[in-house]
Amino acid sequence: SGGQSERIEHGVILVATGATEYRPKEFLYGEDGRVMTQVELSDALAEKGAADLQSVVMIQCVGSRNEENVNCSRICCQNAVKNALGIKKLNPEAQVYVLYRDIRTYGLLEDYYTEARKQGVIFIRFEPEAPPQVIKTAEGIAVRVKDHVLQRELEIAADRVVLSAGVTAADTAELSGIMKFNRNPEGFFIEAHVKLRPVDMPSEGVYLCGTAHGPKLISETIAQAQAAAARASTLLAKDSVKLSAITAKVDTERCVKCLTCVRSCPFEVPQFNDKEKVIEINEALCHGCGVCTAVCPRQTINLSFYEDEQLVCKIEALLAEEVG
Repeated sequence: SGGQSERIEHGVILVATGATEYRPKEFLYGEDGRVMTQVELSDALAEKGAADLQSVVMIQCVGSRNEENVNCSRICCQNAVKNALGIKKLNPEAQVYVLYRDIRTYGLLEDYYTEARKQGVIFIRFEPEAPPQVIKTAEGIAVRVKDHVLQRELEIAADRVVLSAGVTAADTAELSGIMKFNRNPEGFFIEAHVKLRPVDMPSEGVYLCGTAHGPKLISETIAQAQAAAARASTLLAKDSVKLSAITAKVDTERCVKCLTCVRSCPFEVPQFNDKEKVIEINEALCHGCGVCTAVCPRQTINLSFYEDEQLVCKIEALLAEEVG
């Protein structure tokens, strides 16, 4: 904080950098106070209620499922349904319109979507090629949208226009560069294996949880955080950690420092020591995958128990058995 750094001795790392709400640049957001996000609407309903609301239009998929951010933010549809039901509860006479591409209230949240329809919330589907337009009129603001069923353009006068803003990754580029973490194109961190190691990062002792991994519900975030904490506790509870015997070693005398291994290692373990002017491989971090061994043009990197002489002997023994 404050531009200061601190060195902390640690045993494990939990990556929980979170995410941020997309700040809309479209639909007159920031230009007209009657245009707001779902988060801002939630705060307004808690403070002022909905007595002054007669017509509310919600626009889904703002800042997500487009060229800049292709992923679905997962929480937008349920937030819209939650706020729509909240408005209907506070002011049953208010008209609420939800303009959507696809409603994704997955799982048991589908019940809330059904309840919203029963309460009179009107859902209007639009095509991505014909998004809604927010315009200023003499009476206030209105939303124009083409109904794909009626094949007609509708104009809805609104007291409030509410944007379901997407979730974007926090500024993870610097952390990714320092810690050598992999990220997807949207900037979220990637786990080691989606099925076998869902909360593990590729580096041992580093665990991932929450929206640092991608957009998710609070319940999903809590479950993932509990899993990451359990994995971290398992490691910290041990008096000592056994390392794999299969690791790569560099013959520094024969190495020409071409850095091929540094560029090729999927875990970015080989590093160039500027002080000693040698390539170093930290055996505690090495996964024993053998990529650096295979790509080394000088064959100066050996993988324990898989050295060239051992492999050649195995091949010769197999060939001898076939010949015999």
